[in-house]
Amino acid sequence: MATLREIDFAKKYFECDGRKFYVRDSLSFARYRELQKISLEFGFSSTFHDMYKNVRTAWDLLNQTKLGEAAVVLYNIMSGVVQTEEKDVPAWRLCALFIDEEGEDPTVYDEGKMREKIECWGKELSAFPFFQLAANLAPGWMNVYNGNIQSGSEEAASKEVIS
Repeated sequence: MATLREIDFAKKYFECDGRKFYVRDSLSFARYRELQKISLEFGFSSTFHDMYKNVRTAWDLLNQTKLGEAAVVLYNIMSGVVQTEEKDVPAWRLCALFIDEEGEDPTVYDEGKMREKIECWGKELSAFPFFQLAANLAPGWMNVYNGNIQSGSEEAASKEVIS
């Protein structure tokens, strides 16, 4: 059984599958545009709790015969599910914007190259450091994440008291 390697991104360099990768501190205009899109997707990825809340909202709207509003909620849920099937994890895509393979042009955004890098990393590297890097790269994401964790813990605690 193969052991996954942990990457230390502070070193700004790593090797994978015989290839060299460099972690950049800045982005070109083209890649920054993609950062904005992927950051939103990364920040709004749904948890199981979010999915339940959205399905419950649709249920309530259907019971109130607010069919149009219910249809919008259900459509958004379906779109989110389809997106997760069609794309690599947003955290990995965020990292691919900042990590260049040796010889790669950092001024160009190339979705095919991004997928190729992610596929390479998936062969021998642990995913968790990439998630940590992405959380640090997405503007304001850690603040929102920490706020949701705290509010989620408070909500769970209040449910335990009620039960």
